[in-house]
Order: sequence, then structure tokens, then C-alpha cells
Amino acid sequence: MTTVSSTTSTTSTTTASTGYSALTSTDSGTGIDYSLLIEAKVNARLVKADRIDAKITADEAKITAYTDLQDLLQTVNGSLDGLRNRSTSTGASSNLFSQRAAYIGDDDVFSATVDDGTEVGTYSVVVQQIATKHKIAADNTGSKTDALGYSGSFTLQAADGAAVTISMDSDDSLTDLRDAINTRTSTSGVAASIVQVSDSSYRLILTANNTGEEITLTDGGDGVLSSLGLVDSDGAIRNELVAVQDAIVEIDGVTVTRSSNTIDDAIEGVTLNLYSASPDTAISMEISTDLSSIKTAITDFVDAYNAYREFVLTQQSTTSGGEASEDATLFADSLLRQITQSVSSALNTSITTDDGTVLSLASLGITFDSSNNLELDEDTLNSILTSDIDAVQQLLGLTMTSSSSQLSLLRYETAQSSQSFTLDIVRGEDGTLTSASVDGDSSLFTVSGNRIIGAEGTAYEGIVLVYTGSSGSVGVDFSQGLADKLYGAIDAAAADYDSDLATAIDDLEARDTTLQSRSDDIRTKAETYRTTLTAYYARLEAAAETAALLLKQLTYSEDDDS
Repeated sequence: MTTVSSTTSTTSTTTASTGYSALTSTDSGTGIDYSLLIEAKVNARLVKADRIDAKITADEAKITAYTDLQDLLQTVNGSLDGLRNRSTSTGASSNLFSQRAAYIGDDDVFSATVDDGTEVGTYSVVVQQIATKHKIAADNTGSKTDALGYSGSFTLQAADGAAVTISMDSDDSLTDLRDAINTRTSTSGVAASIVQVSDSSYRLILTANNTGEEITLTDGGDGVLSSLGLVDSDGAIRNELVAVQDAIVEIDGVTVTRSSNTIDDAIEGVTLNLYSASPDTAISMEISTDLSSIKTAITDFVDAYNAYREFVLTQQSTTSGGEASEDATLFADSLLRQITQSVSSALNTSITTDDGTVLSLASLGITFDSSNNLELDEDTLNSILTSDIDAVQQLLGLTMTSSSSQLSLLRYETAQSSQSFTLDIVRGEDGTLTSASVDGDSSLFTVSGNRIIGAEGTAYEGIVLVYTGSSGSVGVDFSQGLADKLYGAIDAAAADYDSDLATAIDDLEARDTTLQSRSDDIRTKAETYRTTLTAYYARLEAAAETAALLLKQLTYSEDDDS
């Protein structure tokens, strides 16, 4: 008798179950391989799911490629950010053109740190003397742990501290005295230490915490200070190791005296750090734009751009037969083509200066090779950085110029780009600004004190100007440089949110979610169909076996009759 196997039961010729998992020709009484029929019918329904899965796989590859492109472009923008001549309030993390560095003829004598935006200039500096910490000593003692035998008290302080009283008992050692002084250091401004002079000789050292501050000692009437050897019989310091003195510096012939070797109030925005005196030497110090940081950013930009270009070339590569290469996931992709064109357009930005000079990437020593990768000539870059940093700033950043020196830019919007306009400014008889208009339209700007503010929803939104002049017309020109324009193009294409690539990735991920749901539904229904077919063919097989058995019985009956 033929049986049909199930995951839950075994059925006879008279029983059919919907749980059958196989109906093979070797088991079938009819010789029909029902399992092949079932698989063929189920697979026919799964073809659509397979096509959907292929779309999902292709989408995932595209998402990966878009994400890689997004990362590469963001790296390019990371290198450009500080070159846009924008502040943190206008969308940049830093402005390298406002960063300053001190170039010093001899940095063994002094160094300097400079605040961003400090006025550039050259100074002649002579370090006449450096400030010292007052340092005095007691007489030598044979042991640092044996009792000194002195009883009494004294007060001590540095000039910037407060007087503290130190009490001694006869069984106090030199170590005890040191520790007693140091517990009051934050108040007195004086620290104590012990120096071992020889195997059997120790000395107490008192040092002022800060330079230029003299230590003062006053005996409490018991003669402890003189017994220790800190003062002589007249109460004067007995062993002065380092005399207290202020720092004296000449800056462009002007003598500056300070108690500290850190001088941050002599030149606005500049902090001098004095190391040693060189009274007969005038050392040149130039405060200038930090050219090293700008050069590093430009070099990083070239490297980042070339990494992006290598990616683009890979996406455009073909086989010897002219078909897309296996790695060219974005071959003929319209979004990649759009981004490439936008980046290329920004890279070819040129700026014409007031004297008619045309500035471009080539002015920085940057040119294109045959694959449109960038090549950098460091000699050309070094030359323009040292000779005309203003031209570099104008070429790369967003700059504003006006026809009046009394109009200055306070802030501008992150989306600000190139534009020119003439402001007609009216100041009332009482001296207050009453209006600022463009082509007779006073609604484009509002005024507040001396501020002229671009109105919301206009092309001037985000611009805040300060005007200290009288009524009149002032021409204003915003020039958007190459780095600022390229940054804007890349940001629109590759920012984490609301950019072309971010939107494309989100759309693909949303589509894949929908496709995966459809594929899962098809496969679920196909399995249900498999179960239904299995049960159906099991019933057919059971019926066929029943008929065969009946036929055999009839045949036996006829044979018996005969």
C-alpha cells in the first residue's frame, strides 16, 4: 500500500491530510511525481518575489554607493569650511583668514599666542629682563627629621598673599616646619621645600608662588627666624637665593614692566611668554594671518577632492565591451551626473579684483590633470600665500565691500551669496537712522540704532550692517568666492539632512521597506498554496489507490467465480 508522509502523521489510502510535505513518484501508486508538480507551481508564483528581491538588492547597492559618495563629499566640505571667510554665526566652524600667528625671530627668548582677528603688524621686542620668583633659604641643618629645639612663631607672606602665622614647638623637625608652611601656601603665597646639600646637611627653601612677588618674614618675638637662619640680627633676609624682579620688555621702544613673564595686556590680542633675557637684542615679531593653517586646509582639500574624483571615475568605468564595470554601481546615474556638474561649475569659479586681476584655482597653483584630478604646485601656493593673502581670501571666501568706510558688516546669513545693491540711507535731524532702502523700497531693510537689518523673506534676510555716517547712498557688494560657492553646492548635494543624496537614500530605503513587505507577502501566500496543493494531490493519490484496490478486489472476485 502506498503511504504519503507528513510532518504530523501518516495517512492510508482512505485518508487525506493537508500536512503532506512530499509526494514522490517512487512512493506514488500512480507513478506520478506530485512533488515536482507542486514545486513547479509554487516556484511560478515565487518568480515575482524573486524579481522584487533583486530590486531590493540593487537598491541596497545603490544606497551604499550614495552613502560613500555622501561621505566623500562631506570630507571635501570639511576641508573647505575654514576657507570660506565666515564666522561661526554664519555657518562655519572656523575662519582661517581671521586666525593669527606670531612669527618671531628668536623663539628661545619668547613666544606669543594671538587671538583671532587681531590686527596684523610687525613689532620690535627687546626682553630686558624676565620676572623671577623670590627664593630664600635657611641655614644648613644636620637632619631633616630630628627635633630642631626651637619654640615660637613667625609670620610669612608673599606680596600677593595674606600673612599667616607658623608656630613651632621644640620637638618640631625641619620636615614638620616644611609641612606646616605648605598647608598654608594657598593663603600665604609661599611654598617650602627641603634640599639635601650633603649626606648630613639639609636646607629649608622658601619660594614665592608667583613671579615679581617679594616674601616678607616677621618674627613673633621668640627669635625663631634668626635661629633658623632665615633672617639676620637686623631682621633682614639672610640667604637670598634669587632676588625678586619684574619682567621688563621694550616694544617698539616703549618700556613695559610687569610682575609676570606672561604679558597679555601690552599688545591687544597678543600674549607674550618670556623665557630668557636678551637685553642687547631686538627681536622682530610679525603678527599675521596663520598661513600654515590655510595651506594645510588647501592641501587637505586637494586630497579630499581627488578621493571623490576616484570614486566618480570608478562609477563611470566600462568593460572592454563598453558595458558598465562590476564596480560601477552608479553608472549613468542622473543624480551623480548632476552633482558632478554642480561641483565642476563651482570649481571653475573666477574672481576679478578691483585692479582687473582674474583669480582662479590656477592662482593657488592648482590645476586639473587628464582625469580631472587636482594637482598642486606648492611653490605657487607658497608664493601667493606670502605675497597676497588678501587675494587668496577674496578668491575663496565670501567678502563684502562698500563705497563707504562708515558701513561695516556685522553678520550675514549662512545662505548669503553674491549680490550687489545700493543702500539709500536716511538719518533724521536728531541723528538717528530713519530708513534704508533699495531702489526706493524701504521694506527690504529695517533700522535699529545704527544697525541696518535685512527684512525676513527678502534677498537681504540675515544681513546686519552697521552705519555711522550721514544720509546718503552707499554701494554694497557681496562677492562669493570659490570655496564658499563649492561648499554650498556640496552641502545642497550631500548634507546629512534635506540634501539631494539624503533624500535619495531615504526614498530608496522607504521603497525597499515596501518591496520587502510585498516580497514577504508573496512568499507567505506561496507557502499557503504549497500546503493546499499538497493536500489536494494527496487526496487524488488516495482516491487512485482506493480505485486500484477496488479493481484488484473485483478481479479476484471474477477469478473465484470462474
